[in-house]
Amino acid sequence: MSSHDEVFNDHIGNYLDSLRFLTNFQRESGVQVIRKEGEVLLLIKREPGQPVKYYMNKSGMSSRWFNEILKQLLTSKLVVQVACPNDSRRKLLS
Repeated sequence: MSSHDEVFNDHIGNYLDSLRFLTNFQRESGVQVIRKEGEVLLLIKREPGQPVKYYMNKSGMSSRWFNEILKQLLTSKLVVQVACPNDSRRKLLS
């Protein structure tokens, strides 16, 4: 692993810690502070390796809205999508 990858992984780890804190604050206070992109990212990072449909259903968003957010997360390389080893039509996220 290159030093750039290590810095990037540390950065993502810090970001996820912040998202967890904000999620707890949001839940306890009732004040909406996290955008939907952050909620989807945290959902995927909490339970990596699940199919796209799993996260979409768990998010409670419409498929159109969820897919738009997922496209942004994939483009920014905060989320990785791979084909399922058992079914190439299924995409797994982490």
